[in-house]
Amino acid sequence: MSLTDLSYWVRKSIPFVILFFLVFLIFFYSIKLLFILMTPAPVTTIYTNPIFGKINPPELSQATSSAGFNFTLDTVEGVPVTATSAANVYFIPDTPVRFGYQDKISLIAKNFGIDTSTVQYTLSGREAIFQDGGSTLKIDIGNFNFKYDGDIAVSSLQVGSVTKSETDIVNDATNFLKSVGRYPQELATGTTNVIYLTYDLSQGNFVNVERAGQASAVEVDFYRPSVNGIDIVTPKFFNSQNYVVMSYSSDTPTVIKAQINFFEKDDSQFGVYPVISGDAAWAELKSGKGLLVAGRAGVKNISIKKMGLYYLDPDTYQPYLEPVYVFIGDNDFVAYVPAVNGNYLVK
Repeated sequence: MSLTDLSYWVRKSIPFVILFFLVFLIFFYSIKLLFILMTPAPVTTIYTNPIFGKINPPELSQATSSAGFNFTLDTVEGVPVTATSAANVYFIPDTPVRFGYQDKISLIAKNFGIDTSTVQYTLSGREAIFQDGGSTLKIDIGNFNFKYDGDIAVSSLQVGSVTKSETDIVNDATNFLKSVGRYPQELATGTTNVIYLTYDLSQGNFVNVERAGQASAVEVDFYRPSVNGIDIVTPKFFNSQNYVVMSYSSDTPTVIKAQINFFEKDDSQFGVYPVISGDAAWAELKSGKGLLVAGRAGVKNISIKKMGLYYLDPDTYQPYLEPVYVFIGDNDFVAYVPAVNGNYLVK
């Protein structure tokens, strides 16, 4: 066969070779697709270890039901978001009353300017109460959580007196908690938020203002750090139950109000509990089983702008630190839905 003949037959056979190759590919991938369709879908196993058995859902004494509201979902995702299929639930041990608590509460009271040689405390359950003129200090004699409401001299509050940087303001609040002896390690490694305040005579209370120049006082809120990458929320959402309120009418800050309601979790004792899906949480909210913690009176049509999974830091003693779904809407609306699967919650 000459080269001319060979070239002719090669050119003649190319379409048949291509056709054969295409038929082979079709046949090969058809067989492969058939095997895929015949293979059962893998079963996703969710690791859980609910060592505490059934647990109580989070308690929010001031929350109301989400019943009676009309909700629409207007998030970036456009659908309910599922963050994880399971999450840790941490044990929070109760702190018993120990011998010698009198010295500790006296130290706390002295740092609030209370003369404990003349002002004696009274006990109500496990709460020691110091009443010094118009000021009240309440201290838990087990865990030494406290709440202080000072006798506010309204005339001494000066708008524009808060001139320090936020860093210095946070340092002042931190140093005060250290002097009191109730500055939990988790709060030390967590985040802070500075809120500027002015006193509203018509309301008889402080209200938020946007800038330091409008303020006569300042609040520093302290938060736990995130847990396993999941952020923290508080029962009031916009504020923390751990705070210090100060005025700067003099060279040194004056503590007007302060509170620490913090319950240390035991990082070595935790269970892994299944978490409901975002769709299930959304259904719970719409069915009235959400816990409303913030909103405007009379506004019933709520557009949800954001949802996600968070840990709820309790402001009263509860045995567990557990996750909740948070729904944030317009008109300052915030609601929580317990995230642990209902089969593991005490009804």
